[in-house]
Amino acid sequence: MDVETFWELIDAAREASGGDNSKQADLLVNALVPLSLDEIFAFEAIWDDLMDFAYDAALWDAAYIIGCGCGDSGFWDFRAWLVAQGKEVYEKGLADPESLVDLIDVDEQAQEGALLYVVMTAYEQKMGQEIPIREGKVNRPVAQLKGTHWGEENVNLRFPKLAAKFGDCEKRWAKWM
Repeated sequence: MDVETFWELIDAAREASGGDNSKQADLLVNALVPLSLDEIFAFEAIWDDLMDFAYDAALWDAAYIIGCGCGDSGFWDFRAWLVAQGKEVYEKGLADPESLVDLIDVDEQAQEGALLYVVMTAYEQKMGQEIPIREGKVNRPVAQLKGTHWGEENVNLRFPKLAAKFGDCEKRWAKWM
């Protein structure tokens, strides 16, 4: 499994899912199960590297606006959503988080964690048992947040286009509840 194959799997599942994150996760599991364990774990390593690389304060501030708030677990989910959008969106979102303004609908839940469990589910389906704790996972360095948060009171100044589109949180929460 190389990075190009990783993105091909992500793109194929995204396109076939019609934008449904849970369906995309299921499609990725189905694509991984027939692969060797080495390939499944290579997929996981690429996924982990992309998630770590996206551990960025500017992206987190954007996720905060888009999601009407975004804590630690929400940011995990948001980064998983971002990876699941494919290489182009992922790279563009990292380079300029405000570019996501045209890629996310106001009613869309971009803090979607279904994709975080793809490797675990694929392993369990393939092997008929829970995924073991592996030394490489246990000893993986913890990602360090890059950059600086602007704080709740200033985040809208950092990303005014996102704030204009996603700023009416009371109205959006009413739709989500």
